[in-house]
Amino acid sequence: MTTVVVGGSASGEIGPNLARALKAEYFRIEKKDFPDGEFVVKVPFDARGKDVVIVQSTYAPQDRHIMELIFIADALKDMHAKSITAVVPYLAYMRQDKRFLNGQVVSAHMIMRLLNASGIGRLVTVQPHKEKPLRLFRGRADSIMPIETLMGRVSRDLSDPYVLAPDIGGLELAKKAARILGCGYTHLDKERDRITGIPRIKNKPHERFDGKQVVIVDDMISTGTTIMLASKFAYSRGATEVVTAAVHLVMADGARHKLLQAGVTRVYGTNTIPAKNSVIVDVSGEIARAFGKKAGRSRKS
Repeated sequence: MTTVVVGGSASGEIGPNLARALKAEYFRIEKKDFPDGEFVVKVPFDARGKDVVIVQSTYAPQDRHIMELIFIADALKDMHAKSITAVVPYLAYMRQDKRFLNGQVVSAHMIMRLLNASGIGRLVTVQPHKEKPLRLFRGRADSIMPIETLMGRVSRDLSDPYVLAPDIGGLELAKKAARILGCGYTHLDKERDRITGIPRIKNKPHERFDGKQVVIVDDMISTGTTIMLASKFAYSRGATEVVTAAVHLVMADGARHKLLQAGVTRVYGTNTIPAKNSVIVDVSGEIARAFGKKAGRSRKS
């Protein structure tokens, strides 16, 4: 059966790169915007009987990119595609997987219900902020962890690295990064105000970083505030240089300026989200390898 890859407007270079890796035909979705802000999409090929892979990231504007993904999937379902796989390099709304305050929506759960209803039978994403919501997806869900590729690129520029996780939630990622780089690691103990969302360091580790190039590792950089705090701490403990590496470079709300002000010399990331002035690695190959794995519920690569 023929496999076809179709790229949404937020597929970037991952769409055509994945198609080449899978030896599949590639199409770009046709999209028309209306004056009132609404839009319509058109699948530019006959999908009947085909295994179709949609590539669509859901970075800002998240709502439009998510709706585009849902529209494409629904069109493919109506066209009687044999199977529909959604490759969503950056999966938005994964932060909130529980209700912290009365009346809040659990957005991660809602996104899973939306994907289920759209006819998507398989989901492939890259390091979601929370893994647990993937269990609510009714089909197969694969989570790609590109830390090895990312650290491989970082290692080319550093001679004496030391890994720092900006909070305890990033400790496992820091361990993996340190193993790949062959160096030590530690983490900060951060807490975030539930109302304002502003983070602060609660407890500081005892390690010093004299002569070290500190690598702050996280799954994403959003506003940059957490990385800024970690960078200032690293320099206060003797670091000679601070770089940061994150899978998803959201880079919102003046994040770039905050990092520069805090002395971060380089930002490493992947192409799940378009990013300027950063060292970017391509995750298309790792996504392609997920298609060769045996079926499973949710798998780390």
